[in-house]
Amino acid sequence: MISCKLEQMGDRLVLVLDEDAVTALNASIGDTVNLDPGPDRVLRVVERETWAEDTHARGRAFLKRYQRTLGQLS
Repeated sequence: MISCKLEQMGDRLVLVLDEDAVTALNASIGDTVNLDPGPDRVLRVVERETWAEDTHARGRAFLKRYQRTLGQLS
């Protein structure tokens, strides 16, 4: 388990990630980390969507998901 620290920066709370957390998340400066609240004050990191960064990612995801069905049609 990796623990991170919350700090006050101006009027915002900032989650400070140590080197292990940055490596585990494969994160870099400017990335958005999506969190999903769970029971007992536990947050789960949600997989990042790359569709905004890669315009063809949605199409590739569709083709991968329905590869067998599309293969039977042709």
